[in-house]
Amino acid sequence: MRQTLPAIGSFILIALIVIGAFLLIYFVGFDRMPYRELIPGYFLDRLPIPFDIAAIGPVTFPIEVDNFLVFQEFKSLRPSFSLLEIRTFGVLSVILISAFLAWIPSFKKLYFLIAGAAWILILTLSNLNGLNFEGLSTNLPLIVAIAGSLAAPVFFHVSGKFEYYPVRYVVSLLFVGISAWVLIQGSTVEQADIFLAEHALIPVFCLSIAWVFWNGHSMISGIYILLTRASRNLEVKISIQLLILSIVYLLLIFNILLDLTGNPLSWLPSFDPLYLLIPVGVLGYFVIEVKGNTDLDLIAPPKVLKSLHLIGFALVLWLVWKLKATGNQPGEELLKHLFTYSQLGISAFFIIYLYSNFLSIMNTGKNVERVLFKPFSLPYYHLRLGGLIAMLVITAYANGIVGAQVNAMSNHVLGDYYYATDQRLNASILYENSWFRYRKNPKAKNALAHLLFELKQPTLAKSHLEQSVYEAPQEDNFVLLAERFHQENKLFQAISLLENGLEIFKQSEAIRNNLALLYLKTNRAEEAIQLLIDAPLEQKVTKSNLLASRLKSGNFNIENAEAVDLPNKINALAYQNALGNIPAEELVKSLREESLKSTSPLLKQAGLRNVYSLWTQESPEADLVLLDSLWQQPEMETYIMPLQETAVIRSLAADRIGEAIKNLNGLAFRNPGDAGYFLHLSAMVLASELDFKKAGKELLAAKDKGFQAFKNHHWEILILGGYYEEAEQLRLAYELEPRNWYENPDSEESQYLFWIERLHESLANTLLEAWREMEDERFKADFGIRLLKSKSHDLNKSNIQELADFIQKVQGKNTALSSFAKNPDFQDSKSINSFLEWLGKPDELTGNPYHSPLIWSAQAIQSDALDRYEILNGATEFNRDPVLWMRKVQAARELGLSNYATDALGEMSKWIDQETLYQLQMRKF
Repeated sequence: MRQTLPAIGSFILIALIVIGAFLLIYFVGFDRMPYRELIPGYFLDRLPIPFDIAAIGPVTFPIEVDNFLVFQEFKSLRPSFSLLEIRTFGVLSVILISAFLAWIPSFKKLYFLIAGAAWILILTLSNLNGLNFEGLSTNLPLIVAIAGSLAAPVFFHVSGKFEYYPVRYVVSLLFVGISAWVLIQGSTVEQADIFLAEHALIPVFCLSIAWVFWNGHSMISGIYILLTRASRNLEVKISIQLLILSIVYLLLIFNILLDLTGNPLSWLPSFDPLYLLIPVGVLGYFVIEVKGNTDLDLIAPPKVLKSLHLIGFALVLWLVWKLKATGNQPGEELLKHLFTYSQLGISAFFIIYLYSNFLSIMNTGKNVERVLFKPFSLPYYHLRLGGLIAMLVITAYANGIVGAQVNAMSNHVLGDYYYATDQRLNASILYENSWFRYRKNPKAKNALAHLLFELKQPTLAKSHLEQSVYEAPQEDNFVLLAERFHQENKLFQAISLLENGLEIFKQSEAIRNNLALLYLKTNRAEEAIQLLIDAPLEQKVTKSNLLASRLKSGNFNIENAEAVDLPNKINALAYQNALGNIPAEELVKSLREESLKSTSPLLKQAGLRNVYSLWTQESPEADLVLLDSLWQQPEMETYIMPLQETAVIRSLAADRIGEAIKNLNGLAFRNPGDAGYFLHLSAMVLASELDFKKAGKELLAAKDKGFQAFKNHHWEILILGGYYEEAEQLRLAYELEPRNWYENPDSEESQYLFWIERLHESLANTLLEAWREMEDERFKADFGIRLLKSKSHDLNKSNIQELADFIQKVQGKNTALSSFAKNPDFQDSKSINSFLEWLGKPDELTGNPYHSPLIWSAQAIQSDALDRYEILNGATEFNRDPVLWMRKVQAARELGLSNYATDALGEMSKWIDQETLYQLQMRKF
């Protein structure tokens, strides 16, 4: 008679056991609350960084742009669930239960009847009447389930046919499957398949407990069997070895019991008893094997018992996964308690049974396996009775907590069904009842609070959270309640709550970080930073927030800014940018790549901002196209303005001044709330290009739009721009101090700034004469450099050589400058490249309209008259260089645009006298 599982079935069953064991180890040891959604959310703050420093003689000011700092605040979200996991457990339950039912026909008659009655009782407890089959809470679903599940076993047992197990299994699986299908089709509840899958936990739990009780002494008996096999034919003191191991095991189990009841012994270790399911299952198989090799009157053939043991082993392992995945803490605690009670009670009596019967032959080296369950004096069933009595005593010692756990578990199962099917009110009621019955129930209370918030009952939700905080503290509820206080602007209540929470959960990364962020918000930066410093080193979020907090509070004395993840890398690059350092190439490259791959729009745009805040001579075209494509994506809609601002910064980094100024003004127009910031940035860029008139105008516009962070250099820019009255008003309003150069108009600084102010609007020869009259070498060299940068297109070769020689005399030899001075031809590519190399600018001639020589070169090398005019027209929107303007007039006339030429001459007359204007018209360019 073939009763063994076929090879494929055995392989599947063993695979389920192995996978279940790994899941148990993972969820018990590493991810103890997989359902909990306590995750860091991101928010940004801005950190001004010195994008560039403008040093214009005695006038120095920074051009600051904003980099982003990423702060991570933990949020408690609704507990997660997976319909796939729910259905997977339901399918596994059907497969394994069908395997169990297919074996019970092999039981002897009495035991078959007992097993059938027990199965009917289990189904009765499974709440199948909740399916509302053909009416409200009818018994019809129970009848269908009993008939469908027991029809095949009864037929096979009574008929004695089809003893080949695979046939029985297929038929049993078919009947169970059909009955489940009938129940689902006939039920009137929402998503009946989810209802059945969730409630499959109850029969699986009952069968698992039966397996646990059956293996109550498997650890001790299994160890004894292994010891006897190892010392066969040897006279070894097994009795002493076993006694020591047994005492150690019983002490461990006893301390686990004390731990479960809340009073463990400090001098004994304690761990989760669910770990022991694995060795108990393994050793239990050896015990079943030994029983099968004797001539005992067993309830079924040995092969049947072995198979049932493996099925039960798989069931209990996957039960642990289900309890962990759904957060059914009452069920998990019930399993722990019953397992611990059975191990302690039955193992203790098995030791008594073993020593009272076999002490005399233990140390002889004889094979005692064959008589292990044939006692000489104390009967084996006394062991079971004694163990049962011991379990009842332990239950009484634990105040009968298992009763409350059973009730809370059943409520939790039904609550999980309502939760998975989005029946919020019903779920909240069941979770409330479950928590009321059993306090160690973190998912129920957290889910209840979230459901009440969603049901627009915030007061009741907060009441439940406060109840949890005081009666059964849990980390996520501290975070959730503090978040609600924060939303209601009750900052000090939130801080006090989190401080109390940190006293309880000292290692909590979520509470620590959220508390530190509230400290920052209430101007307690030092406390926030110290709190984060005191955190465990392995907390990545804490490291990131620590760096961001230090930077936000102005503390740049940081020894090691590690960059391990995307938020940390964003903050690390902001730190390097704030210091003006050249960051590591690896950091920049990895941050750019990770930002583009990130699924978070917030992190993506923040990372790109910090990357594109670096000066570079590379063409920005690809980056600008990328940014343009990003802000057209629907998920990036919220970040259109920051992305456009990033594009401006990228243009500035490539010295595309004209494009950047236009875009800044566009941003100011489209975003009136931030117009002051954009207009101020535009003013600083213009001032760095020595266009003080436009800069002053932008600065006053920024003031009208709400900009208030005025400093001395803003007053200087207004003075140099000719806005004397406005500058005085600003000085008085913001208590600014006049500069020495302004109070001493005859000083070298004042004379230098006089000509700097007029640099773009003046002719080269006038500026050259002024340069020759300067005495201070420092100012003279600086002015000479600016003269070459802005006017070398209007200087002859000897003048350029004169300027280049003096500059190199003061600042040292420069190969690029020498090469350009030898042949200052702006239509010669080699000469242009030398000039660009000396300027340290990218090879783009028209990017900066204030570099008049480059604009001149760009139009000079064009063969098309319209192209020349467009280049000149674009530059003269910003630059008042007389030669460029006159060349624009001539280009307009060449195209027959006389009206445009006349208008340009009229505009030039506003800053050029008529004699000079006439002389310019006489020149042929």
